[in-house]
Amino acid sequence: MDNPSTLPMNEQSSDLQTQPGSQNNVVIVDNSPLFREALAAKLHEESLFTNIAETGDKQLGMFYMDRLQPSLVIIDMHMKKGISTELLRYATSLPKPARVIMLTDRDDSEELMTTVHFQAEGYLSKLIEVSELLTQIKRVAQGQVVVSNRLMAALTRSFRDDAQDNVADLGALTNREKDVLKCLSIGMRNQEIADYLNISIGTVKVHVKHLLKKMGFASRTQAALWGRERGITI
Repeated sequence: MDNPSTLPMNEQSSDLQTQPGSQNNVVIVDNSPLFREALAAKLHEESLFTNIAETGDKQLGMFYMDRLQPSLVIIDMHMKKGISTELLRYATSLPKPARVIMLTDRDDSEELMTTVHFQAEGYLSKLIEVSELLTQIKRVAQGQVVVSNRLMAALTRSFRDDAQDNVADLGALTNREKDVLKCLSIGMRNQEIADYLNISIGTVKVHVKHLLKKMGFASRTQAALWGRERGITI
């Protein structure tokens, strides 16, 4: 296992001394050395991203998150049982929560729904063209909720089973709750919604809680995907 007190050159970006949180820093935690190293190399070529750290180790991944305070964390969904969701929780509990992409090479609806409950913003398949994967990663980094077409069917099936999506009633929402749902559908966070609607962040949290309960959704990500699928956006 890598020593978390150091930053090995083969598992780090070109310059980890940049002020954490001031750039689009990225942390990749993936079981496959070949895949994560290739992905890190591709992201290095994109001007959108600055420091990029990659590893296959949970503790080192958390160390990189603490060091870089990344805006984006990319996680292999199929690490040892529980590690993927533990990393997802950790990334979203940072002082400035990171946007999280879960990567998969299969269509496993049960695992997908587990991560949806913890509110990742991207669910991307490794089985797509490199150019498309990079495009989708950049969309998540820029604030969108993105699901690869390959995974949408699996998620939709799970939504129907888990949240009774087929009976979700938009008419049950107040006008303000509908406004909040529109903001969720384009990936806005609570503070961004508060700024856009000119309301307090506490009020946003109340509206989100109410609309999730009324619509039978397990998470804001599920609400966002439901809204986007139906064109309920700003």
